[in-house]
Amino acid sequence: MFFFIITTFFGVIGAPYYIWRYGVHSSDLALMFFFMAMTALSVTVGYHRLFAHVSFKAHPMVRFLVLFFGAAAYEQSALKWASQHRRHHKYVDTDQDPYNIKKGFFYAHIGWLLFWKQITDFSNVKDLEKSRMVMNQHRYYIVWAVLAGMVLPLAIGAWTGHLLGAFIFSICLRLTLVYHSTFFINSVCHTFGKATYDLEISARDHWFVALLTFGEGYHSYHHKFPSDYRNGVKWYHWDPSKWIIFLLSRAGLAVDLTRTLKPRILAAKLEVETKRVNQSLQRIARDEFSLQTMAKLREIYLSLKQSLENWEIAVQQYQRNVPTPDLQQMVSMARHSFTSRYRQWQKLIKLHPLHLQDALLTLP
Repeated sequence: MFFFIITTFFGVIGAPYYIWRYGVHSSDLALMFFFMAMTALSVTVGYHRLFAHVSFKAHPMVRFLVLFFGAAAYEQSALKWASQHRRHHKYVDTDQDPYNIKKGFFYAHIGWLLFWKQITDFSNVKDLEKSRMVMNQHRYYIVWAVLAGMVLPLAIGAWTGHLLGAFIFSICLRLTLVYHSTFFINSVCHTFGKATYDLEISARDHWFVALLTFGEGYHSYHHKFPSDYRNGVKWYHWDPSKWIIFLLSRAGLAVDLTRTLKPRILAAKLEVETKRVNQSLQRIARDEFSLQTMAKLREIYLSLKQSLENWEIAVQQYQRNVPTPDLQQMVSMARHSFTSRYRQWQKLIKLHPLHLQDALLTLP
């Protein structure tokens, strides 16, 4: 609590005063943004996707760097962070969820960490306990955190002649910004945004949080497919963490990247879209007419789902066997069959419920 108050005070109050009193040097900002990027990415790429979800395997040098700069984020050791996060996924929205959003926005954001004692059960991170590097960071976390988060930025600040600026910007302000950006995933992304892939849990996709957290804001997708090395699954989604992991793989520093098949992603999205349309139709239910409409909607959904399953089967056959023109053509035809039907489906679900009823009942 003391550490959090001090760093927040000097970050929020001290930074504007320092700028007013001394101005701000480019080296101060450069150092702050460097440490902000390195610590935040070490949490997203390292703590989260590498250690908590094992969505890829990394070279020892990469593992060391994310453990080193991850410690500088002052968000606990990688072992403890991963254990709590795995528990969050397993028990999301229940009392066993460490940052359960149902206990309130403040609790999920930061209250769980400051005002409630959390007992960490390390039985869910036995795989990580086999790593000597992870265990060293866990046992000597304070040493790692002080060296990476305090000594290194202050040493660079002293070398550039801006020791106080390094303390204010690269430690206090940087920590405050990284803290709350990370905490927004637990609070904002479980309260606001769109449940694109699962309506049963509170996780939501929120583009603004993705901007703040190097791609972690696509939380509905992440909770549905937690082992995927990507959070932003669309090519235009802001997810620098997935781009870095991909580049590491190209450089031979990362292997075994887990990537969810596109048909499975579309199946989850299709299921949510169907549930939403049904909910809209139920709100304007008109006895037998509505029942016929919903029956027709389900018929179209099942046909579309079968088309999607055929595509997935074709993809799996292509991946299991030696690629041939025939297999490639089979995948192409299955994909085309689904996408053409899915375009019609998209047009239907965008209609007003009353117009949708008329459109559904006129279909052959």
